[in-house]
Amino acid sequence: MSSYALIQALTGIRYDAVEKTLYVAPRIKGDFKAFISTATGFGSVAIKNGKPFIDVKHGKIAVDKIEYKKIND
Repeated sequence: MSSYALIQALTGIRYDAVEKTLYVAPRIKGDFKAFISTATGFGSVAIKNGKPFIDVKHGKIAVDKIEYKKIND
């Protein structure tokens, strides 16, 4: 559990299943890819060329909106 908390702290990834919103507020600069796991599925969330996206590998993760807060350069 503490390892997963570290991923969340660095990437700022948080999923709200009620609002169907993925929050991404990284504390690291540049592109990255990180694991995400919910009650209904798992996969990865990434930033590539400054744009956030989710890649669900198994199950379903309903995302209607991605809230992305960029780190200050």
